[in-house]
Amino acid sequence: MKRRNLLFAALTLAGFLPAGAPARAQEPPATPGPDAEVISTSACPAYPEVTCTSADALACANIAQLAVDTREQLASLLNLGPAWRFPVHIHVLTPGDPLTARINREAAAVFAQGTTLKIEAVLPSSDPEAREFIQRQFVTALLWEKFFATTTSFDTHTHLDVVPLWLVEGLREWLNEDPEHNRASIVRRAVQNQSAPTLDQVTGWHELSDDRLLGLWQRAFCYYLVDSLINQRDRRDDFQQWLAGFSEPKPSQAHLHFPTETAWQRELADATGRSRAIVYTWAETSAELTADEMITFAAAKNAKVETCTLDSAATLPQTPIVAEALQERILVLTELELRAHPSWHPILEHYRSALAALVKDNRPDEAAKLLQEAHRLRVAETAYHEKLLDYINWFEVTKDYAGNTSRFRTYFTTAKEMERVEADPTHPNPIRANLLQIESEL
Repeated sequence: MKRRNLLFAALTLAGFLPAGAPARAQEPPATPGPDAEVISTSACPAYPEVTCTSADALACANIAQLAVDTREQLASLLNLGPAWRFPVHIHVLTPGDPLTARINREAAAVFAQGTTLKIEAVLPSSDPEAREFIQRQFVTALLWEKFFATTTSFDTHTHLDVVPLWLVEGLREWLNEDPEHNRASIVRRAVQNQSAPTLDQVTGWHELSDDRLLGLWQRAFCYYLVDSLINQRDRRDDFQQWLAGFSEPKPSQAHLHFPTETAWQRELADATGRSRAIVYTWAETSAELTADEMITFAAAKNAKVETCTLDSAATLPQTPIVAEALQERILVLTELELRAHPSWHPILEHYRSALAALVKDNRPDEAAKLLQEAHRLRVAETAYHEKLLDYINWFEVTKDYAGNTSRFRTYFTTAKEMERVEADPTHPNPIRANLLQIESEL
C-alpha cells in the first residue's frame, strides 16, 4: 500500500520548487513598479486558520466563503466542533506573481508544526477545476479533525492514508450538485458495459488520477459509495459511530459496515435507474414518444373509445372531451421534453405547440402546419440517426488498430459515396442493406 507520509519542511513555498533545484543566496526583491500586482495574504473572518495569498482579492474572498460553506454543510454529518483545527493556506497564482513562471499547475503538500498539521496548496488562477481542488483541501482538513481527534503531536510515523481517498472525494462530490448528471451517466455506462469497479477496488484507491476523465470516473463511484453509507438513517448512524470512534480517549477500531459486493452492484444498478429517470438516450426518447403519441378519447359517456396519433390531431373535432385529451397529451409531452435527448427537443416542441394551438388558441390551420413540420423533423432525425449508426458500424468493422490512417480517409470517402447513392432513389444503399442483414443474422 502506497502511504502518503508527512512532508517536513520550512513553511515556505520553497517546498514547491522543482526537485534538484540548486540552493543559492537570494537577492533582495526589487522595488515593485507602480503597475505591479500587490500580493497579500488574508484570513477567513469566520475561521482564521484558513488563509489565502494572491493579488486577486475577489478570489481570496470566494475561497473564504467556500471554507465557511464546506464546514457548515459537513458540520452535522461529521459532528464537527465550532473551531477549525488544522490550518489551510491557499496560494492563487496570478499572471504577475513571481511564482507563476515556476508553477503552472495545482499542487499541495502537508507540513508538520509540532502539535498540528498544515496544508499548503498552490494553483494558477486560470485552473478550470480550482473549486474542486480547493474544496478537496478543506474536506481533508475537516476529516483530520475526526481521524486525528486524539492525536496531539505529529511525526514521521504519522500516516495520512488513514483518511481514505474514497471518503475525501465522495464527501466532496456529495457537497456539490451535479446539474449535468455526469455522475449518474458515468455509472450508468459503466454498469451497461460491465466495467464498473468492485467495492474492493473503490476502497483500495489511494490516488486520484491526473487524467481528467479517469479522475471524473473515480469521483463518480466514490460519491455513490459515500451516498450509499449515509442516505438512510440507520446507515448514517453506523457511519457516524465509526467516525466517533476516532474521537474517544482510547480510539476504538469501530468497523464501518460496508455494503456487500452484491449490495454495491445493486446500488450501482439503482443509479442506472435514476439516470434513466433523469435523461433518456436517443433510443429511449424515440420509444417514449412512440408510446406517448397515441391520443385516446370517447365522444360520449358510453361511446366507443377512439384513438389517433399526434400527426392527425388537427383533424379531431373541437369538443371539450377532445380538448381534455389534448391537454393531457401536452402535459405528457412536456414531461418527456424535460428528460429527452437533445436531438428530440425541437420535435417535441413542435408537437406540444401544435396541441396548444388547438386547445388554447383554437387555430387548427396553424396546428396543422406545426404538426406537419414536427413529422418532417421526426422523419429527418430518424433517417440521420440510422445513417450515423451505419457509418459507426462500418468504421468499427473496418478500423485499423495498427494506426493506418488510410482507412479513416476511406471512411469519409465511403460516407460521401453513400450520400450520393442515397440521393438517387433508384439505387438502394448496399452497405446499409448488408449491415442490416448481418445484424439480423447475429
